[in-house]
Amino acid sequence: MLKAIRQNIVAWLALFVALTGTSMAASHYIITSTGQIKPSVLRQLRGAAGATAAIGPQGREGLPGVAGARGEAGSRGEAGSRGELGPKGEAGSALAYAHVTKNGEVESANGRNVDNVKVETPEPGVYCLSGLTFKPHNAAATIDANELVLPLISTTLGVGKGATGCAEKTQITVETWTPSLARNSKGETQVVGVTANRAFYVAIN
Repeated sequence: MLKAIRQNIVAWLALFVALTGTSMAASHYIITSTGQIKPSVLRQLRGAAGATAAIGPQGREGLPGVAGARGEAGSRGEAGSRGELGPKGEAGSALAYAHVTKNGEVESANGRNVDNVKVETPEPGVYCLSGLTFKPHNAAATIDANELVLPLISTTLGVGKGATGCAEKTQITVETWTPSLARNSKGETQVVGVTANRAFYVAIN
């Protein structure tokens, strides 16, 4: 055995050094992080990205929450005291007003500042008013509802263009109308007005 050892001592020493170096290298170069790997090698180790997974089905709707408790109704407040009666309003601004019958009579009992007013009726439905103690600037008239007819009426200051029978002293012209059907030159039916006696109310300023 001694002879064999002496003849192969160099081989035994070489084997011992080789085994010891491998063990030291193995314990010294243990890889504990990717930072120890060369980047070019690391890129080759990375696998391709996997396919995107399908979207899962939508979950069921949750159960409705419990309704909150309803608050109690508040008590009804007491009624306030009744306010005092306001002062009586002033008379209307119309300087004169009256009710005129279909025959042209002025009812002064239902009028104001019309005691001297005279009404002329040169033709049916045309009323020429004069005798006012002031110069009128506007007038408005309405058909008396008791006439039970359509409220067709027109009013103008002075003599109306269609009321040729009114005198020049006329201050206000009132015309009351009745609608009727007629045919024009083209044979078309149209509504026209014909003057007719009607009672009315008039207000003058």
